[in-house]
Amino acid sequence: MEPRFVPNEVVDGLYRNYTISFPGGSLTATKDVLSSMFEKDNLPDTCSPEEKIVSRKQYNWTAYPQSSEVRIVQPTDYTLKNYSNGGNSRAAAGEPIKVLINNSFWTARLVGSHQDFMDYLCANRSSLVDGFTYWQSQKGSPYFMTDNSTSN
Repeated sequence: MEPRFVPNEVVDGLYRNYTISFPGGSLTATKDVLSSMFEKDNLPDTCSPEEKIVSRKQYNWTAYPQSSEVRIVQPTDYTLKNYSNGGNSRAAAGEPIKVLINNSFWTARLVGSHQDFMDYLCANRSSLVDGFTYWQSQKGSPYFMTDNSTSN
């Protein structure tokens, strides 16, 4: 019997699921699939949190209920940063997608829209391994990354 085709060297944790978060969603796949999509020494930026300005209104503070000591806390603004971790549920979240790598389809789960995923890949094009340019949605819709600057 012939061993199963594996595009990467078999190492510990190769078939463990990992999640890459991007603005608008996340992609969960085995380390094997992610290693086949992204270059090892040039990983994409995952440190782009969603930012939201939060305004805290002025309020009165007391040390304990019915205390005569009242302190007025002035209004403040601060930035709340959300570094998505793909969710806390252990259920299989997101849409199953098929990723074409070396002429074979591999599965992953996409949380968020395909457009957000495409925007993220296009912004991190230098991190992609040659040959990864295509994936398919659960409904069968194809998504293909092209570079118009190289067409003749």
